Amino acid sequence: MIMSTKQDIFDCALALFSEKGYNGVSMRDIAQKVGIKGSSIYNHYQGKKAIMDDICQTFVNTLAFSRPPLAEIEKKMETMTAGEVIKSLIIAYGTRINEKWTQMARVIFSEHFYNDAAGKIFLEELINNNVSYYVSILAEMKRKGKIKEIDKLLVATLFNNEQVMLSMQYAHCRTSEERKKLADLMMQSADYFFNPLEAKKDASSKQ
Repeated sequence: MIMSTKQDIFDCALALFSEKGYNGVSMRDIAQKVGIKGSSIYNHYQGKKAIMDDICQTFVNTLAFSRPPLAEIEKKMETMTAGEVIKSLIIAYGTRINEKWTQMARVIFSEHFYNDAAGKIFLEELINNNVSYYVSILAEMKRKGKIKEIDKLLVATLFNNEQVMLSMQYAHCRTSEERKKLADLMMQSADYFFNPLEAKKDASSKQ
């Protein structure tokens, strides 16, 4: 019962934060939406910041599970082009997206300028860690001869920045049509960035 109530508080706070913003919601608002006394909410969370911290940590955990291990990606490189590998990562990430993810993403994206925890996640997880992840993938692609010589950090940074911007738009979409359009753009972006990077096979090697 205790865990159920805490989960209800988490879910209701998340829904309210995503609709009205962190500063637009009080602990009383959350308690009212859950259907408990205002004082009872403090049996589960010390305050609004503690709820926000919980939301941020849950979002981080979701991101971690959304990045397939490099060994799995290396295996894909045996039969896929560079662009196909990247698109498979986008698809894998998409399988994690549900209404709760959308609400968490909306909160992180909306609050990262004002909330320290959200700002840290935005910088470390969505920017720095993602870029490092893509750099590792590009390095392996180059080692396997899948792509030509490039500035891996530059390509990883530019591609990730575009994906983050599209994800921000996706999190704020209100209709399935809007979300499909953004999902298609993410896939097109992978083709745009990675198809030109394909290593050209030497004609003599085919003989």
